Amino acid sequence: MLKYLAVVSSLLIFVEAIQRWHTSQIMLTKLYDVQNDHFNVLDNYANLETKRLEELKNYVAAVYEWRDNIKTKKQFLHDHMDVFKVMTQMLQHYFQIDDLIKNKKSLEAFKDIDEHKDLSGEHIVLLAHRALRRLQLFYAIPASDMSAGRFNEKVIGDRMDACECCVMAKYCLEGNDPYGVLDWAVEAYGKWESEGRPECVDPDILNYYIVSSSVYTGFNFMNLIILSGPNYQEYTEKFERYYRLMKNELFELEKESTTDIMEVYEYSIGHGIANDFRNLCKHGVSRTLTKYSKCRYQTNNLFYRILMPFKEEDINSEPLIKIYHDVLYDDEILKIKTLALEKMKDAKVKSVDGKNYLLEEKTRSGQVYWIFEVDAVEYFDALNTRIESFTGFSTKTAERYQIVNYGLGGHYIPHHDSFAKGAENVKFGNRLVTVLFYLTDVQNDGYTSFPMLNIIAPAEKGAALVWNNLHMSNGQKFYETLHGSCPLLKGNKWIMTRWLYEEGQHLPYNWKNK
Repeated sequence: MLKYLAVVSSLLIFVEAIQRWHTSQIMLTKLYDVQNDHFNVLDNYANLETKRLEELKNYVAAVYEWRDNIKTKKQFLHDHMDVFKVMTQMLQHYFQIDDLIKNKKSLEAFKDIDEHKDLSGEHIVLLAHRALRRLQLFYAIPASDMSAGRFNEKVIGDRMDACECCVMAKYCLEGNDPYGVLDWAVEAYGKWESEGRPECVDPDILNYYIVSSSVYTGFNFMNLIILSGPNYQEYTEKFERYYRLMKNELFELEKESTTDIMEVYEYSIGHGIANDFRNLCKHGVSRTLTKYSKCRYQTNNLFYRILMPFKEEDINSEPLIKIYHDVLYDDEILKIKTLALEKMKDAKVKSVDGKNYLLEEKTRSGQVYWIFEVDAVEYFDALNTRIESFTGFSTKTAERYQIVNYGLGGHYIPHHDSFAKGAENVKFGNRLVTVLFYLTDVQNDGYTSFPMLNIIAPAEKGAALVWNNLHMSNGQKFYETLHGSCPLLKGNKWIMTRWLYEEGQHLPYNWKNK
């Protein structure tokens, strides 16, 4: 995961300015395809250029030979007809050489690249950096560990070199993140020294990063590292002299920082729950089994299930949470991924007023696709029957299947699936039950976490995590079903969700009169 930033930086030579390439594994894969297409164009251009230069070289040689032949005729300037012919030939030579220099055929090759492609991609790499920085802040990983590709004794990526650490410091500076600048600049300095001072790191710029961020953060940079350079003393004196004037401006800039993910979590769900969520995600504490927890083969009194029963595991009793293992098959997973592959869009969240859907990566980062009913009937009739079998509820009024793929730092902050009071679906009521399928395995990562219940569920391919969002007796919300998707450090996480509504179910209450 850590090498994504470097990879994205190298691939974003020719990419669309509006595309967020880091938000899903699908897009990161497509990035290689885009690069391959553009490199084919460049290869064609290089071949045409080679041919052009060879033609130009041969033509110039022929012109020189012609010129030398003319010069041997000492009396040719006295023959006016010959002079006219020479001048005409010279003009033709000029136009031919000019045409070879401009070489329209070579330039035509670039028309294969969309004119609307952004040739820099700088701001897109900045978005990818912010995702990586959010991961670092959420899991409280020091730059020294992150650059080593290690976290909690797990391998989370390849080792980062001094150049890559310096890039991290650069983007932290652009994101008004002085603590990040200091953390990564100091790490870049250490690697720069140990790696033989590679030229990709400018010591003056590194000095600037460390001095400016140290003055702001209050750390004594002189005790952290020993810096040297022609502009070091100037930077130090300047920042110390003008710090009082800059202080308010710096604080205002920090307010605009786009990386403080924990503030978003705490604002949304409270300080205590945010910490519980982070601890569950960070340490991967397994769910606690009690004497009431059970694992069983379940047929739900269905005759055909006797030969192939559901593998049912109790996770929690109130609210009811269960895992059904191996209920989604490999061929179905392949169909689902194939169906969604070219149609995924960046995930959005509802605005505070509920009127719009916004791209808010701090709240949710990933790509989604809602399966249309036509496709659902064609591919998923059997799956609908399976859902009805192990949940006991009808899928006839269920919401469309939602497929999600996570990318660099993909996550979803803790939230409730059920709608707030007054925001229910007028036709079908509220989301009664959530059925969440895992389409891939994610080892020791990508958990679904219930912070109020101290429960996490691992991403296990083919399994379905099922829970009740409402009390079955009266339809009131289960606040304890607050759950979120842990920020993804490593792996390729795919999920598919189906929400079952109140309408059409056999319930002891009338949801329309709640």
